[in-house]
Amino acid sequence: MEKLRGAWGAALGASLSPKRVAGAALQWLWMLMMFYSIVPYRFSSDVRGSLYMGLLISLVAMVVTMLFVAVIVRRERVGSNRSIVGGSAFMMSAGSVLAPFSDPTTPAGMLALGLSAVMTGTGSAVLFLCWIELESGLGGRVALVELAGSLCAAFAAGSVLIAGPTVPVVASIVVMPMLSAVLLRRCTASLPAASAPRESEQQLSRSTVALFVKALAGAVLIGVLMGFFDVVSGCKTYEVQDVYGTFLFLTGLAGALAICLIAVFLHRDGIFYSYRVSMLVLCLGCLFTPFMSDNNTYSSALIFGGYHCFVLVLCVVCIDVSSSFRVSPARAIGLGFVALYGGETAGSLFAHSLEATGASMFDLTLVTLVAVSLLLIAHLFLFTETDLIKIGIGEVSLVGAAAPSETPADEVADPVDPSVIIAERFSLSPRETDVLPLLLEGRTISRIQETLFISAGTVSTHIRHIYQKTGVDNRQELIDLAHETVEQAERGAAGEQGEAG
Repeated sequence: MEKLRGAWGAALGASLSPKRVAGAALQWLWMLMMFYSIVPYRFSSDVRGSLYMGLLISLVAMVVTMLFVAVIVRRERVGSNRSIVGGSAFMMSAGSVLAPFSDPTTPAGMLALGLSAVMTGTGSAVLFLCWIELESGLGGRVALVELAGSLCAAFAAGSVLIAGPTVPVVASIVVMPMLSAVLLRRCTASLPAASAPRESEQQLSRSTVALFVKALAGAVLIGVLMGFFDVVSGCKTYEVQDVYGTFLFLTGLAGALAICLIAVFLHRDGIFYSYRVSMLVLCLGCLFTPFMSDNNTYSSALIFGGYHCFVLVLCVVCIDVSSSFRVSPARAIGLGFVALYGGETAGSLFAHSLEATGASMFDLTLVTLVAVSLLLIAHLFLFTETDLIKIGIGEVSLVGAAAPSETPADEVADPVDPSVIIAERFSLSPRETDVLPLLLEGRTISRIQETLFISAGTVSTHIRHIYQKTGVDNRQELIDLAHETVEQAERGAAGEQGEAG
């Protein structure tokens, strides 16, 4: 216990906010109860039909909303607008009130289902984006701990609520968005000045755009897997017991808890180990597909847990994109989740298009091969760990961003070496001191690796340590620090010459 307390306090204890964790947990909990539990739809004559039809419509609404935000929002923070936050929470609550009247077998029930799904999808997309946007001002490491901790709390509470009486649970679901919005407003008001939005964005280079397109394509494939298995195992092909929801939540709790522990004890490389855990759990879920016919459908439960682990990773990746490449947080988050939710929508649509008949062992084997192949493609060629490194340290240059070597000749000839001064001021290790000047020259990871004869992983570790010690978030900020160091040294030298004269 002392070791846990020491690791928590040394790494993150002073930076964590119970208020932020509680507010985000309410948002997670509402989404879990509305989109993945039958509680709000128990009064319907077709319980699972209402749940999964509502989820599909909500996903479409979420994709449209996230895409709208990604296109429209450039610099301002969505969460700083009180009307937007309050309006999204109201839509979520109103949609929760309509959910018990949903019924796809009657015209009135179908109207209530459609209105509820559109309001819940639109409102939850905005409020969820606001919470991740708020976390973006804290840095990826703290955000991963807080988001994983809040998701753990949501899964734990959901495992209890899902077995509770319908009317009180639905009443609590209606209240959750309002409470979450109130906490969001209070947390936003207490934000430090350093987390204010950047004044302008810079145009991204082609290599940066290609990197983002690959990552988004990987997120699409993960979403497709989740959407397909969720619908097929939950309502389309097999009859499952009501305890299936509890089984999903407990699996999600185990995954979120694993990510939380990784973020605390392996905070320097937490995002990489979290990504590996999410891929491992997703792969196990795909391999368990032949056991899908059981009442608990182990395959979809594992995929559900791995999917939510990946959601946490994607949140941090969006935060890193915002900080490393000077992209608006709302835009980065919006594009990331357009890809994920768009893929989930596509997977759900494909699953709904299948006939509701039992699948043979050959069919399940074929599904297993396709699912594992898609997962390997996403992991090995699209959403790779190397791409995570590049995004995390901002390796890919921005259009118009010049390295110090491209400065005018009179400045290049200046004898002041900022690398030496920065290394002494921030107590860099000998190897970090070797990496620093190459980093300031604009060298990529592969070029630094070739120059120093070390592995790419070691290079990325040294770069992240340099960023942590110097207090910068990306390469451009490190270059700005070098320029400031040179200017300070020049002013100091000029002052000494003036005194001597």
